[in-house]
Amino acid sequence: MREQAGAWGIELIRVAATDGKTVPPDARSELDLGTFLRRHGKYPMEGEYGCYVSHLRALDAIAHEDCDAGVVFEDDVVLHTDLAPVLEALGTRDDWDVVRFAHHRGVRHVALRALPLGRCLLRPLFGPSGSAAGYIVRRRVAAALRAELTPMRLPFDVALERGWAMGLRVRDIRPDLVGFSAHSKTSLTREGRRYDSMKLAPWRRLPTLAFRTGELVRRLIDRGGRR
Repeated sequence: MREQAGAWGIELIRVAATDGKTVPPDARSELDLGTFLRRHGKYPMEGEYGCYVSHLRALDAIAHEDCDAGVVFEDDVVLHTDLAPVLEALGTRDDWDVVRFAHHRGVRHVALRALPLGRCLLRPLFGPSGSAAGYIVRRRVAAALRAELTPMRLPFDVALERGWAMGLRVRDIRPDLVGFSAHSKTSLTREGRRYDSMKLAPWRRLPTLAFRTGELVRRLIDRGGRR
């Protein structure tokens, strides 16, 4: 990551991650287990918890920096060569609070404006679609975002895109601004087990179905946040 960033004149600030395997279940103070089970329909994996609290630390760091915005990269991404001009273009308008750079699914969206080199700032109409592998956060909302995301009630990548629930303008960039390296295939959140093995019994996932239906409706009527 340092080699990649250095090639484009970017100085990275490392935020030490939390290894979820070192945090016993009864010590996961940032987790609301009951709500997580109802909303996500699965037990959280150790790596998911570690990932989540690591991102909270990154938001804390941004909130206390003397900057307009902070960019967060997970340590298994590939930075595309047009990163700098796209970030510069984002900074020319105040039409976003959070912008995500990578996605695992393509969904229908509303295009908001063009960005350099064929990219576009947009608002997704469906989801969840994304990844938290790379994103930018305005410093003025970092503390509020951190508070809204605490405690953990969903995986971080799912929680981050819920702008309609937080009163924030959460946007996406397409095509993706960062890629995934070979290390992504051994993500710590999966821990060598099948993710589906963490699912609750079907009847216990009924509250999850109701929650996701409500999410779809709220996403469709979202007008882009209050800020």
